[in-house]
Amino acid sequence: MSKAPTRHGATTALGAAILSLVACGAAAGERLPASELRPAPVFDAGDAVPGRTDWALGKSSPATFRSLQEILPSRLVAAGPTPSALLEPTKPFKVEYSFEGKTHSLEDFPARTDTTGLLVLKGNQILFEGYYQGADSRDQFISFSTGKSFVSTLLALAIGDGKIASIEDPIIKYLPEVAGSAYAKARIKDVLQMSSGTSYSEEYEDPHSDIKSYAATVNNNVGGLYDFARSFKAVRPPGQKFYYASTDTEILGALIARATGKSLSAFMSEKLWQPIGAEAAARWLIDQPGAAGREMAAGGLLVRLRDYGRFGLLFANGGRWNGQQLLPAGWTEAATRPQAPQVDYGKLDAGYPLGYGYQWWCFPGPNHRFTAQGIHGQFVMVDPVENLVVVKLSSWAHAWDDAKEAETYALFEAIGAALK
Repeated sequence: MSKAPTRHGATTALGAAILSLVACGAAAGERLPASELRPAPVFDAGDAVPGRTDWALGKSSPATFRSLQEILPSRLVAAGPTPSALLEPTKPFKVEYSFEGKTHSLEDFPARTDTTGLLVLKGNQILFEGYYQGADSRDQFISFSTGKSFVSTLLALAIGDGKIASIEDPIIKYLPEVAGSAYAKARIKDVLQMSSGTSYSEEYEDPHSDIKSYAATVNNNVGGLYDFARSFKAVRPPGQKFYYASTDTEILGALIARATGKSLSAFMSEKLWQPIGAEAAARWLIDQPGAAGREMAAGGLLVRLRDYGRFGLLFANGGRWNGQQLLPAGWTEAATRPQAPQVDYGKLDAGYPLGYGYQWWCFPGPNHRFTAQGIHGQFVMVDPVENLVVVKLSSWAHAWDDAKEAETYALFEAIGAALK
């Protein structure tokens, strides 16, 4: 009986075959010149995911808002090996809410407000979970500015680690290169409160607003987002007036990365995502591919619906998770209440009742409710008194819709009242 070939012998035989092919000098295939290629239809997989120039401020699409990793490069925010438990619903959850003089049901709400994902948590008990417009539980939904509340939380974690001494510190202490800009005299607290005094403009319906240049910087994807944010001069002293500016959060992102020596994604994975038991890795859009890319701090997180809920629960529980104080003591209380006259309830804009904390929007009233929110209708709403979190993700046609915002708050109020 012949001896079976050894692994070495097999490898030698394979190598000889490859050398034989090389020796034959197989010619490259002959190709048609481009001028002779007949035009083909533009590829369309049917999910209407646009190119880079349209995704943020153009016509919105439910598929777009759960497919950003197909449009721009992103960085991994790793989850741990074991998700924290969320208990499945045990019975149907029925709620009715009043809006503009009419009564609507929870079942009416998604279609009325262009909802893509809706989650109601009472502690770790899921009361309701729904996905719409083609979404499902595996999708990662773009945060837009709900991500700002994540960034302020990372800043709190950096303070807890002793990497940042105090929010009373000037920004320039950590980022000396902001000299000459609106941030040269601003404290960290001023920037957390959207009160930096920057000349940057964020008016979504104005084609000449700086938010258009912000979006173009992201879309171009050759870097420069931090440089863009720190290029604006001041129009007023810091700490005097609230003006919502995504560049403020970009500065906070740069501050956290500088102070910790880690990317926002790596720091978030280590200090937030793994400790709270996120069920899936998140992604964070970056302003250019590779190691040089900076996270889009003002709104580039891609997160599953349930993991938005877990983040809300951390704040419903005062920064504690499984009995451990993850956030500095007192942070959630301070971050989710107005801490200066210019951000007090009713002082942000004429007729608008909310106040502003540290990158959180604050509701007046006894239950100390607050919300993260982002354009096109993204919300993480928290009622710490009722241990309630409502996550509502959307695909609004415009950057903002006052009526849909008000209807969202009406549902939140009704759910809170139903659980008392």
